[in-house]
Amino acid sequence: MRKLWSRTFGLVAAGGLFLTVAPAMAEAAPPNFRVGIQLADKGGKGGFGVEQFTGFANFGTSISPWAGDSNNFDPDAAKIDLNPVFGGGPLNQVDFRIGGQARDGGKELGTVAYTPWASQGGGTTDVITDSNSFDPDQYRLFLETRPLPPGVQISDLRLSILAVDRGEPEGVPTFTRWASQGGGQSEYALDANSFDPDGFRIGLEVV
Repeated sequence: MRKLWSRTFGLVAAGGLFLTVAPAMAEAAPPNFRVGIQLADKGGKGGFGVEQFTGFANFGTSISPWAGDSNNFDPDAAKIDLNPVFGGGPLNQVDFRIGGQARDGGKELGTVAYTPWASQGGGTTDVITDSNSFDPDQYRLFLETRPLPPGVQISDLRLSILAVDRGEPEGVPTFTRWASQGGGQSEYALDANSFDPDGFRIGLEVV
Protein backbone atom coordinates (compact mmCIF):
# COMPACT_ATOMS: atom_id res chain seq x y z
CA MET A 1 0.00 0.00 0.00
CA ARG A 2 1.41 3.37 -0.98
CA LYS A 3 2.07 5.70 1.94
CA LEU A 4 1.63 9.44 1.58
CA TRP A 5 3.18 12.21 3.63
CA SER A 6 0.91 13.96 6.12
CA ARG A 7 1.54 17.14 8.10
CA THR A 8 -0.78 15.85 10.85
CA PHE A 9 2.07 14.02 12.59
CA GLY A 10 1.61 10.70 10.88
CA LEU A 11 1.42 8.73 7.70
CA VAL A 12 -1.75 8.13 5.77
CA ALA A 13 -2.51 5.67 3.04
CA ALA A 14 -4.22 6.47 -0.22
CA GLY A 15 -7.91 6.93 0.56
CA GLY A 16 -7.21 8.55 3.93
CA LEU A 17 -6.61 5.46 6.10
CA PHE A 18 -4.50 6.52 9.09
CA LEU A 19 -1.53 4.21 9.63
CA THR A 20 0.85 5.58 12.24
CA VAL A 21 0.97 8.39 14.77
CA ALA A 22 4.02 10.14 16.15
CA PRO A 23 3.95 11.56 19.67
CA ALA A 24 2.59 15.07 20.02
CA MET A 25 5.48 17.50 20.04
CA ALA A 26 6.56 21.01 19.16
CA GLU A 27 7.88 21.85 15.72
CA ALA A 28 11.57 21.46 16.54
CA ALA A 29 14.46 19.67 14.90
CA PRO A 30 15.27 16.19 16.25
CA PRO A 31 18.60 15.57 17.97
CA ASN A 32 21.67 14.62 15.99
CA PHE A 33 21.75 10.83 15.58
CA ARG A 34 23.55 7.79 14.22
CA VAL A 35 22.17 4.39 13.17
CA GLY A 36 23.26 0.93 14.34
CA ILE A 37 22.60 -2.71 13.45
CA GLN A 38 23.07 -5.88 15.49
CA LEU A 39 22.72 -9.48 14.28
CA ALA A 40 21.93 -12.64 16.24
CA ASP A 41 21.48 -16.39 15.74
CA LYS A 42 19.30 -19.05 17.40
CA GLY A 43 16.06 -17.28 16.46
CA GLY A 44 17.32 -14.05 18.01
CA LYS A 45 18.06 -15.71 21.36
CA GLY A 46 21.81 -16.33 21.11
CA GLY A 47 24.92 -15.93 19.02
CA PHE A 48 24.80 -12.16 19.43
CA GLY A 49 27.17 -10.16 17.27
CA VAL A 50 28.78 -6.79 17.95
CA GLU A 51 26.56 -3.82 17.16
CA GLN A 52 28.02 -1.57 14.46
CA PHE A 53 27.20 2.12 13.91
CA THR A 54 27.35 4.75 11.21
CA GLY A 55 28.72 8.19 12.07
CA PHE A 56 26.44 10.99 13.27
CA ALA A 57 24.26 12.74 10.69
CA ASN A 58 25.61 16.23 11.40
CA PHE A 59 29.06 15.06 10.29
CA GLY A 60 27.94 13.97 6.81
CA THR A 61 27.56 10.72 4.92
CA SER A 62 29.00 7.63 6.64
CA ILE A 63 29.09 3.83 6.51
CA SER A 64 29.12 1.40 9.42
CA PRO A 65 31.59 -1.49 9.68
CA TRP A 66 30.26 -4.90 8.69
CA ALA A 67 28.06 -6.55 11.33
CA GLY A 68 27.40 -10.26 11.74
CA ASP A 69 26.28 -12.69 14.42
CA SER A 70 28.85 -14.22 16.76
CA ASN A 71 30.30 -16.53 14.06
CA ASN A 72 29.58 -14.27 11.06
CA PHE A 73 27.53 -17.02 9.41
CA ASP A 74 23.83 -17.04 8.45
CA PRO A 75 22.30 -14.83 11.17
CA ASP A 76 18.67 -15.47 12.07
CA ALA A 77 17.71 -12.00 13.30
CA ALA A 78 18.59 -8.31 13.16
CA LYS A 79 17.69 -5.23 15.15
CA ILE A 80 18.03 -1.60 14.09
CA ASP A 81 19.15 1.17 16.47
CA LEU A 82 18.26 4.86 16.34
CA ASN A 83 20.97 6.38 18.53
CA PRO A 84 20.37 10.10 19.20
CA VAL A 85 22.79 12.28 21.13
CA PHE A 86 21.04 14.57 23.57
CA GLY A 87 22.83 17.65 24.84
CA GLY A 88 24.96 17.69 21.71
CA GLY A 89 22.72 20.04 19.76
CA PRO A 90 19.89 19.43 17.31
CA LEU A 91 20.12 17.97 13.86
CA ASN A 92 21.27 20.76 11.56
CA GLN A 93 19.50 21.53 8.28
CA VAL A 94 20.33 18.01 7.11
CA ASP A 95 18.27 15.75 4.88
CA PHE A 96 19.04 12.03 5.22
CA ARG A 97 18.22 8.53 4.07
CA ILE A 98 19.20 5.12 5.40
CA GLY A 99 20.78 2.36 3.31
CA GLY A 100 21.94 -1.18 3.80
CA GLN A 101 24.17 -3.70 2.05
CA ALA A 102 24.76 -7.44 2.53
CA ARG A 103 27.51 -9.88 1.66
CA ASP A 104 28.12 -13.61 1.98
CA GLY A 105 31.42 -15.23 2.92
CA GLY A 106 33.26 -11.92 2.56
CA LYS A 107 32.22 -11.79 -1.11
CA GLU A 108 28.92 -12.07 -3.03
CA LEU A 109 28.39 -8.37 -2.36
CA GLY A 110 24.84 -7.10 -2.82
CA THR A 111 23.81 -3.66 -4.02
CA VAL A 112 23.09 -0.85 -1.57
CA ALA A 113 19.35 -0.34 -1.01
CA TYR A 114 18.15 3.02 0.36
CA THR A 115 14.99 4.39 1.89
CA PRO A 116 13.54 7.50 0.25
CA TRP A 117 14.92 10.77 1.64
CA ALA A 118 13.48 12.12 4.89
CA SER A 119 12.38 15.24 2.99
CA GLN A 120 10.31 12.93 0.75
CA GLY A 121 8.48 11.49 3.75
CA GLY A 122 10.70 8.43 4.27
CA GLY A 123 9.66 4.90 3.37
CA THR A 124 11.25 1.45 3.15
CA THR A 125 14.22 0.03 1.28
CA ASP A 126 14.07 -2.77 -1.22
CA VAL A 127 15.27 -6.08 0.23
CA ILE A 128 18.85 -5.77 1.45
CA THR A 129 20.53 -9.01 0.37
CA ASP A 130 23.70 -10.39 -1.20
CA SER A 131 24.40 -10.94 -4.91
CA ASN A 132 22.59 -14.30 -5.07
CA SER A 133 19.78 -13.27 -2.69
CA PHE A 134 20.45 -16.23 -0.40
CA ASP A 135 21.38 -16.27 3.31
CA PRO A 136 23.84 -13.36 3.64
CA ASP A 137 26.37 -13.53 6.45
CA GLN A 138 26.96 -9.82 7.18
CA TYR A 139 25.27 -6.44 6.81
CA ARG A 140 26.34 -2.82 7.00
CA LEU A 141 24.44 0.49 7.12
CA PHE A 142 24.73 3.72 5.16
CA LEU A 143 23.64 7.11 6.46
CA GLU A 144 23.60 9.45 3.46
CA THR A 145 23.09 13.17 3.98
CA ARG A 146 22.54 16.32 1.93
CA PRO A 147 21.26 19.86 2.65
CA LEU A 148 17.60 19.96 3.63
CA PRO A 149 15.49 21.43 0.79
CA PRO A 150 14.14 24.95 1.47
CA GLY A 151 10.81 25.01 3.25
CA VAL A 152 11.06 21.45 4.59
CA GLN A 153 11.11 20.84 8.35
CA ILE A 154 11.72 17.50 10.07
CA SER A 155 10.51 17.22 13.66
CA ASP A 156 10.93 13.54 14.56
CA LEU A 157 11.89 10.14 13.18
CA ARG A 158 11.92 6.45 13.94
CA LEU A 159 13.27 3.35 12.17
CA SER A 160 12.02 -0.17 11.52
CA ILE A 161 13.43 -3.45 10.23
CA LEU A 162 11.70 -6.47 8.67
CA ALA A 163 13.06 -9.91 7.74
CA VAL A 164 12.44 -11.50 4.33
CA ASP A 165 12.91 -15.13 3.22
CA ARG A 166 12.07 -16.40 -0.26
CA GLY A 167 9.03 -18.66 -0.38
CA GLU A 168 7.76 -17.51 3.03
CA PRO A 169 5.53 -14.65 4.18
CA GLU A 170 7.50 -11.57 5.22
CA GLY A 171 8.20 -11.19 8.90
CA VAL A 172 6.66 -8.56 11.17
CA PRO A 173 8.48 -5.19 11.27
CA THR A 174 9.98 -4.12 14.57
CA PHE A 175 10.36 -0.42 15.44
CA THR A 176 12.64 1.84 17.42
CA ARG A 177 11.08 4.48 19.63
CA TRP A 178 10.76 7.95 18.12
CA ALA A 179 13.85 10.15 18.48
CA SER A 180 11.85 12.49 20.73
CA GLN A 181 11.28 9.50 23.05
CA GLY A 182 14.97 8.64 23.17
CA GLY A 183 15.22 6.29 20.20
CA GLY A 184 17.03 3.04 20.99
CA GLN A 185 17.05 -0.47 19.60
CA SER A 186 14.12 -2.23 18.00
CA GLU A 187 13.27 -5.79 18.94
CA TYR A 188 14.91 -8.48 16.80
CA ALA A 189 13.21 -8.89 13.41
CA LEU A 190 12.62 -12.51 12.35
CA ASP A 191 11.24 -14.21 9.26
CA ALA A 192 8.29 -16.62 9.41
CA ASN A 193 10.35 -19.58 10.69
CA SER A 194 12.93 -17.52 12.65
CA PHE A 195 15.75 -19.09 10.63
CA ASP A 196 18.25 -17.77 8.05
CA PRO A 197 16.40 -14.94 6.29
CA ASP A 198 17.53 -13.97 2.81
CA GLY A 199 17.52 -10.28 3.65
CA PHE A 200 15.97 -7.37 5.50
CA ARG A 201 14.03 -4.19 4.71
CA ILE A 202 14.76 -1.01 6.68
CA GLY A 203 12.07 1.61 7.16
CA LEU A 204 12.33 5.34 7.89
CA GLU A 205 9.34 7.28 9.27
CA VAL A 206 9.50 11.04 9.73
CA VAL A 207 7.23 13.88 10.80
